[in-house]
Amino acid sequence: MDLGNFAVSTLNHYLKGTNFPAQKEEVARAAESNGAPQDLLTQIRNAETERFENPEEVMQALQSPPTPPTRLPKLGE
Repeated sequence: MDLGNFAVSTLNHYLKGTNFPAQKEEVARAAESNGAPQDLLTQIRNAETERFENPEEVMQALQSPPTPPTRLPKLGE
């Protein structure tokens, strides 16, 4: 399994419902409402940028890949 793709998939799960471009606090709130771990929320809030254009920019700002949710959504969720 490609761990990079897994990390992107996990991040996309946490960012579900985020309308990009978005301010970092909006991104953090969306991630929090989707069950993101505290470490991920802290990394988003401590990012050097104030605005993310897309999920890829969020991934680039992270110091470590996001921890997967306890239960991964089924296809179509």
